[in-house]
Amino acid sequence: MSRALDEAGVRTAFTLLFALACALYACLLTAVGVKAVGHPAALGAELADPARVFGHFTFVAASGVLATRLSHGPARGVAYVLLTLAGVAWAVLARCLTRLPRAAAREADGTWFLATVGLQSLALCLTSLPPRRPLLLLALGLWWGGVLLYVITAAVLGRRLLRRPPRPARCTPAYWIAMGAVAISTLAGTQLHDHAGLLPHALRGPLGLAVIVLWSWATALIPPLLAVGCWRHLRHRVPLTYEPALWCVVFPVGMYATATARVTTTLTPHAPSVAVHLLAWVAAAVWLTVQGHAVAARRPVRP
Repeated sequence: MSRALDEAGVRTAFTLLFALACALYACLLTAVGVKAVGHPAALGAELADPARVFGHFTFVAASGVLATRLSHGPARGVAYVLLTLAGVAWAVLARCLTRLPRAAAREADGTWFLATVGLQSLALCLTSLPPRRPLLLLALGLWWGGVLLYVITAAVLGRRLLRRPPRPARCTPAYWIAMGAVAISTLAGTQLHDHAGLLPHALRGPLGLAVIVLWSWATALIPPLLAVGCWRHLRHRVPLTYEPALWCVVFPVGMYATATARVTTTLTPHAPSVAVHLLAWVAAAVWLTVQGHAVAARRPVRP
């Protein structure tokens, strides 16, 4: 959200949200440390549970995205620390995924795309650091790996949806992560394209084409995701109440707004910026709406 508003030129909101993100990350990092030290058995059980292990990739994504924002200023050293932390965490979680039973694919859902989001956050951070050929080649390898991982995850999830379609109550907003994973892949691709001069010449053309294809796919996913939400709440009357999965809508929308801004700037520099500003404010409205629902859900009910 902070970066989306920054791309739209809303500097005050960008600064406030960035400061809030740093404060919240510090609190969450402390909580994760306490949990790992004080409750290792509970953490181990989560890492072995197919329904919960993918949620831990949000730690990787948060660390990578925050490191990206810190990579340009005096806190660049912190960015390197967060990048290292995110890389180690992704490797550990990937190892946990290899131990899951094959039957876990029968319950695949939108959270499975968080592995792609985490991997692309590493590529995103690497492309934000001072440009060096080895780092950019590493970022390029991670980026293509993330794209391949997305395709594999989409195939697994598509097979599951065709064979065992979920009931309306199980069609949670977590499926929006499928769009968010493409959006962060698009954003990382545009930043790689910014440093195309340091990449092998034969890869520059395919890179630009892949970015356009990814952004187009992210755009194409929005109507069916909205349609599923209408089908769930209007057709089948599932109550539209607060649930933590609603935050799975906020990140993809904000990331899509940022990716669209970068695509406009990098690949189509003469395109109008009206859509960029509109998407940034739409993302802000989604964030405020979900936050409002979260606050209202925690408000005590008077007898």
